[in-house]
Amino acid sequence: MKQSKQLLDYIASQEEAVITYNKSSMILAVHSDASYLSEPKARSRAGGHFFLSHDTDNPPNNGAILNIAHIRKHVMSSATEAELTALYIMAREAVYI
Repeated sequence: MKQSKQLLDYIASQEEAVITYNKSSMILAVHSDASYLSEPKARSRAGGHFFLSHDTDNPPNNGAILNIAHIRKHVMSSATEAELTALYIMAREAVYI
C-alpha cells in the first residue's frame, strides 16, 4: 500500500508527463517477443511494441503507438513456434495501422 501511495504521489506531482514523438522518416517498426511454456496449462505469452522510427536495421525507439500482450490458448511445440506465433500476431495487427 505504501508503494502504491508513493506511485500515486509521484504521478500527481509530474505536471508535464507526456509521450514525445520525434520527427523521423516515419516507418512503422515492431519488436515482438514470446515466452515458451511460461503460463499454466502449457501456455505461452506473446507480445509486441509498435512505434514509428527511422528506416534502419536497428531502429531507435520512438513514442509507442501500440503495445500488445497475449497469452496464447494453444499449446506451442517449441520456443521457435512461440516466437513465430508472436510475429504472426504482430504482423496481423500491423495491417490495421
